[in-house]
Amino acid sequence: MSSNKFSHRFSGYSIWVEPDAEQSSQLIEEMEFLRCKCGGIDAGLHRFVPHCTLLYNTSLDNYSGDEDTKTTWQQQGESMLRSCIHEFHRLASTINKTSSSSSNTVIQLIPTSQYYFPYPKTADNGKGFGCCISLLILETTPHLQLLHDIVRDRFPPDERHRKDYSGETNQEEEDGNESRFRPHMALVYAPQDHENVTSGWLERYTIQNEAEKRYMKWINVVKEGQKVDDDCNNQSRVSSAGWDAKYISLWSTEGTLDEWYPIVKLDLGKASG
Repeated sequence: MSSNKFSHRFSGYSIWVEPDAEQSSQLIEEMEFLRCKCGGIDAGLHRFVPHCTLLYNTSLDNYSGDEDTKTTWQQQGESMLRSCIHEFHRLASTINKTSSSSSNTVIQLIPTSQYYFPYPKTADNGKGFGCCISLLILETTPHLQLLHDIVRDRFPPDERHRKDYSGETNQEEEDGNESRFRPHMALVYAPQDHENVTSGWLERYTIQNEAEKRYMKWINVVKEGQKVDDDCNNQSRVSSAGWDAKYISLWSTEGTLDEWYPIVKLDLGKASG
């Protein structure tokens, strides 16, 4: 049945990397613009924080949703994420020594293109979201890949890596590419029958953004210790390749967008002892 309301029910629990909010205000403004253009709350488009998904639809054993179990899983989830952060900092130093990477361990979320992705309900053997997504493709940097691999090793398999998953990635499994990490940031999940989708506006807007690399304007940040003149001298502002990844977080992504909630969120820059 066609609808101009986004009503997809997502599944399970997800591990996200979230950018520094102080650096991503323009990105958030763009997401809000697209959300409103594609129907807003009346179209089922509730706000969500910008993020890069490391795992989607993973399970948490024995998590029933009651308060006692929720507290237990918050504690266990925090412990698992802290373990991931600690291991990341330990191994990232090795990457820094063997490559031209900076000596710090800050993960950058670097957009390389903006992409229009129709994802109807019929896609992936019925697992599609019933929407069209404008998203940013992110560079698979060594540090981001490392964090993904660590998280995948410590948490239960997610939808992409479970052996019972029967979507279109089966061919990739045959080719040995089922675990390839494709980092991205969704900007909007537009209902496939909304007028700004059926008219082609969202696709044209996304293509124009990509052609002009407009998203580069969303990632100009001032690094700590840098001074910015008051005379609007562009040379005084540091143009960063991407947003610094600030948090790693565990979310419940069960249900519709408005039902998502964070279980635990940790600062990526603080390694445990």
